[in-house]
Amino acid sequence: MQIRKLLAAAAVALGLAAQPALAQNLTLEFVVWNYSLETIQDNVRLFEEANPGIKVNITDYAWPDYHDSLILRIRSKTPTDVVYGGQDWLPAWAAAGFIAPLDSVAPAGAIEELSADIAGFALTDVTYDGKVYGLPYYSDTISFIYNKKILKDAGIAVPATWEEVTAAAEQLKAGGMDKPIIYEYNQELPNFYDAFVAQSYGRGAELFDAELNPLFADPENGAYKQLEWIADAYAKGLVQSDNHESTIITAMNTGKHAFTIVFTYVLAALNDAATQPLAGQFALAPMPGEKHSTLGFAKSYVVTATTAADPVRAEAAWKFVNFMAGKPYTVAKRWAVEKGLGFAQLPLFEDQDVITAWGKWADVGALGAQASIAKAGTYTEFSSIWSAYFRPLLAQAMVGEAPVDRVMKDGAQRWTELKEKFASR
Repeated sequence: MQIRKLLAAAAVALGLAAQPALAQNLTLEFVVWNYSLETIQDNVRLFEEANPGIKVNITDYAWPDYHDSLILRIRSKTPTDVVYGGQDWLPAWAAAGFIAPLDSVAPAGAIEELSADIAGFALTDVTYDGKVYGLPYYSDTISFIYNKKILKDAGIAVPATWEEVTAAAEQLKAGGMDKPIIYEYNQELPNFYDAFVAQSYGRGAELFDAELNPLFADPENGAYKQLEWIADAYAKGLVQSDNHESTIITAMNTGKHAFTIVFTYVLAALNDAATQPLAGQFALAPMPGEKHSTLGFAKSYVVTATTAADPVRAEAAWKFVNFMAGKPYTVAKRWAVEKGLGFAQLPLFEDQDVITAWGKWADVGALGAQASIAKAGTYTEFSSIWSAYFRPLLAQAMVGEAPVDRVMKDGAQRWTELKEKFASR
C-alpha cells in the first residue's frame, strides 16, 4: 500500500509538470517482455492518471521471442516509442540507429544526475560509445545458491571454491543424493552464457582484453578452467539439467538438490513460504572461486530513434521513462518490494522498505556485498550473433559431446572473425 501511495504521489508531481507541455492527445507505444504484465499495466495506469493527454499502449512478447519480434517491429516501421532493452542487445541497437541516447530527449543535466545513482556495472550496461541509452528497469546479479539445511545435516561447510563444490557434491552423492547440482541448461537462452561468465568471474577470469581480443581459449584462463569444471561435474554424474529457472525452483524445493546457479531474484521465489515447501532453507554464497566476483547486468527502458526525432513524442517518452526509472525511484522500489527484482539505483539499498521486504528471503548484507564486486559483461555490436554461435558449443562441451579445447578455440576464432568484420563496416 505504501508503494502505491508513493507511486501516486510521484505521478501527481510529474503530471503537474507534464500538462502544459503537451497540447494534444498522444499515445506512446511501449514494448515489453511479459514478466508480471499486471504490474506493468498498473504502473502505466498511474502514469496516465498523472499525465492527462498521454496514453500508453503496451505490447508484450514472450521472453524467448522478444528480441527478434522487436527488431522486426522496428524494421517494419511499426510505431514504437519506448522499449525494454537488454545489455547484450544495446550496442547493436545503438550502432544500427534503432535507439537514441537519452540526453537527446531529457532535459540538460538530467542523465548525468541520474547516472550518479546507478551501480557501475549497470551504468556500463546502458552505455554505448560514451552515451547513456537507457535507465534501469531492473538490475541483478547471478548467484550461487545452496540449501542450508542439506549442508548442515551433512556437516558440509559452504563451498568457497569450485573444487570445494565438487567435493561437497561428491559427499552428498555418496550419501544418497543422486544429483546434488541442478543447472539451467538451455542454449536458447542468453543467460545460459551469462551464467557461465558469472562462474568464470568467480575465478577472477577476464574473457577479453582491453582491445576486445578473446582470452578464454588459453587453458590457464579461468573461463577455460570453469568449462572444464562443468564438464567434469557432468561426467561424474553430479549435475541434473533443467531448462528453466521456474522449474529449478520447484526441483530445489524437493530437497533432491543442494546447489544451483541462477539469477539472484530466483532466491525470493525459492524462499516464498506461501508457495514453496522448503522456503527458508535457501541462501546465496559468494560465487565460488578465488575472487568471488559475479556477473551483474541491467535491463533498461530505452527510447527509439524515431521517437527521439519527434519533439512532441520525445518529450512524452522522456516523461514516461523518468516516471518508470527516475527519482524518487518509486517504480524500481515497487519491483524490488513486491517482486524481489534487483535494482541499479544505489539509494534503494538504504531504503527501509526494501531492507524489510528483502530480509524475508535473503541476507541483504550479502546481497549488497555481492553487488559491490559484480562486474559487467563484455557486449559489442556483434555480441548477440556471437553468443548465438557460442552457446550451443558451450552446451556440447558441458555434457561431453565436444572437447573443451576445441570449443574454446572455435569460440575465440568466431569472435575474432566478427570483430574484424564489424570493424571494416
